[in-house]
Amino acid sequence: MDEKIELESLVDEIKLTEQKLSDLRKEYRDRKTAGVRAAIEARNEADKVLREELRAIGYRDSVDFWRGRAY
Repeated sequence: MDEKIELESLVDEIKLTEQKLSDLRKEYRDRKTAGVRAAIEARNEADKVLREELRAIGYRDSVDFWRGRAY
């Protein structure tokens, strides 16, 4: 009976360790890609500001600007 309880305890410990490992992998992945995500967010914000500025000077979108067409 003690052996069965010990085995169940080991199984529970393995599950907890696997969950902790999974959490650590996710944290590692998040930290590893944090710079890329920040750069993408900054680029998206810059694109938004650029679109607003182009609209303010009469271009409907950035393609019109590069083609030299204003409306």
